[in-house]
Formats: sequence, structure tokens, C-alpha cells
Amino acid sequence: MTRTLVVGAGGLGGPIAIALAAAGHELVIVDPDRVELSNLHRQIQFTAADLDLPKATRLAARVGGTGLVGRWAPAMGDSATLVVDASDDPATKFAIADWAVATGRRHVIASALRFGGNVFAGAPGAACYRCLFEEPSDGPTCAEAGVLGPVVGAIGGVAAAVAIGLAAGDRSLAGAVLVFDDLRRAAEPRIVRFAPRPGCSACARAPITPHPKEISDAEHSRPQRTP
Repeated sequence: MTRTLVVGAGGLGGPIAIALAAAGHELVIVDPDRVELSNLHRQIQFTAADLDLPKATRLAARVGGTGLVGRWAPAMGDSATLVVDASDDPATKFAIADWAVATGRRHVIASALRFGGNVFAGAPGAACYRCLFEEPSDGPTCAEAGVLGPVVGAIGGVAAAVAIGLAAGDRSLAGAVLVFDDLRRAAEPRIVRFAPRPGCSACARAPITPHPKEISDAEHSRPQRTP
């Protein structure tokens, strides 16, 4: 059984956790927040009976996992073989991605904002999240800019599918990001594959570094930085 750490129990974390539990993953769910009335229209895992209760423990109770109330810390993932970030905090996403690379964990980083979002798949030896985005951006978060309710369900479902594939040993999307520009117009994502970035601080700490030829070719194949 795959032991998976899910960071975030909100709009993305709910469908991700439900799908992974149905696939037989043993889940540990981390979130510092409590359920609010404004969450219910897009966080389908909660009802009015959950109001003011911790999201992590309520979602864990629904899917049969373990809920940890608090902010993510590296020790929370010690026993996990796979980590999925569904948080709404860019700094947390980078911290989790860096930790996953440094510890050789397969990982998925999911984001949703307004009408779209993206899903990144990471695995040892592949280009990493920091290779593409480099540093957290100063753009608005989901809490600030909002997100269309069905968007988190759609992107959460894709993130769960990618995670299930990684857990089964499928590396076909490792080192790639699936970009949903606007789910009101198209359901299919753009799949952006990119090479490792020379000098990436996260890759430098990885137990398995990207292939040297990929690094030498990086400047020819790496796309423009995404804000």
C-alpha cells in the first residue's frame, strides 16, 4: 500500500484525497484551517455539520486516513513514499517540492486559480518544480483572487490521477507540468515538458541528479518562465 501525504484539505485536497483513498492509498492529511461557511460551495467533502471543525481531521475521517492539524513540516512526510501538495500558499509549494527532491520522493504539486491551474509531476532524476518556476511569485492566491467551484474538482481529479500513476511507477509525466489555461473553454491541458535548469538549487541537493546531457541541452528546450 502506498502511504501518501496530502498537504491541504480544501478545494483541491478534498477530491485528491477521496480519489487516492478509493485507489487504496493510506493517507496522512495536513491542514491548519477550520471549515467555514464560504468553503462549502467548492469543498465538496464538507457539509454544514463540519462548520468550525478542523479540515484535516474531518477529511481524514471521511476517507479513512490520519488528519494532522497544523502547517506542513518535513517530519510529517518521513513515512510517506508520495506527497501531493494541494495548498494555497506558494512558499509551501516550493518548500514541499524542494523537500521531495532532496529526499527522493515522488510528488505532485497542484494549483488552481480563477478558471484554471496546473499540475506538476515530480520524480527522482527528473527536472523539478524549481527548475521551471525558480522562485515563488508575488501573484494573488486562490483565497485572494477566488476560483470557480468546478475548477478545483477538475484539477484535483487530474492531480490524483497523476499521483496514482507515479505511485504505480509511471514516469511518463515526470518533470512535466499540465497547464489548464481556462477550463471554461477547453478541458484538455497543455503538457509542458522541460529540461533541468543549470544551477538549480533544489536539483543540487537531490540524491539522483538529472542526466548530464539533459542539463547541457536545457537552455535549448526549457520554456519561458511561467509567472
